[in-house]
Parts: sequence; C-alpha cells; structure tokens
Amino acid sequence: MAHITSKDLMFQPFVMNDIGVVELLIEFRYKYDDNLFLGGGSTRDVTGVKAVNQEVIATYASLDRLINQCNFTNQQLLLIKMVEKGYTHREIGEAIGIENQNVKKALKTVYKAVVKENERQWRRVIYTSTLGLKTKQCNKCGEHLPATNEFYSDNKSAKDRLLSICKTCR
Repeated sequence: MAHITSKDLMFQPFVMNDIGVVELLIEFRYKYDDNLFLGGGSTRDVTGVKAVNQEVIATYASLDRLINQCNFTNQQLLLIKMVEKGYTHREIGEAIGIENQNVKKALKTVYKAVVKENERQWRRVIYTSTLGLKTKQCNKCGEHLPATNEFYSDNKSAKDRLLSICKTCR
C-alpha cells in the first residue's frame, strides 16, 4: 500500500474542507497580520522586509489551485476578486448588477464549490495512493481518476462498466 507524499499534501484537505475556512481565506487574502510573518533575524534579511510564513503561502497556493479547478464563470471570479480586495456586499452587488442578498448566496455557492473540489481531489489521492485503486483516463480532460462510480457514470456496454468521460467533463 502506498503512502501519501508531500506532493499530495498540497491539497491541504484538513484546511479546505470547511466552508468557513475557505470564506475567511478569501476575505482576508490581502489583509496581512504580523502573525503571518516569521521573526527571522537572519543576516541575509533585507532591511524592512519580513519572511512570509511558508504555511500561509502553501495554503493560498492550494486555494488558488482549487479555484482554477472549479472552472468558475467570469462573474464568479470577479466576485472572488472583489471580496479579496475588501468590497462590501452592497458594493459588489452594484458592480455586478445583482441584489445584496444574492451576493451572499453567490459567495456561498463559490465557497461550497471550492470545498467540493477539495474533497474530490482528496478522494482522488486517497483512492489511488493509499487504497491503490485502479485508475482510468478521461477521454476529454485526460486526467487519470479512480475507476469508481464517484468519478465516472455507469455504462453497461463498456468493458469496465464506466463511461469514458469523467463526471466533471459531462
């Protein structure tokens, strides 16, 4: 049985599986706190420049990767950017052209999609690396995914009883 490698840990399932955490990460992306920095004191440090905590960088890199994999619409991406930059729901609603209460619903949809994609990626890693399940390549996106009903729909006429295109691409 294979073990999860450091490469697989980039998905950070222990962080990104909570809607509240995803919401806070997006809302506070550009609002820095001194706790995010390490007190280096190294002679190599440039005066006035602080080293950024590597966990914070890894967490935001994972968040960015998940957002890209969600295939959000341009409006949803704009919504994320505006929240990151500190706009209020009212300001976002006026800019995008939707009601204030619908901004909150749209954001909730975005946060849930990020959590769902994180869980999907986590399952993909666990099913293949830890459980050693057989994989199948999607004919559309080319991604190697576990050959299970979670990733592929049934196709009774196929040899492996699964469609050749993953559920994400359908």
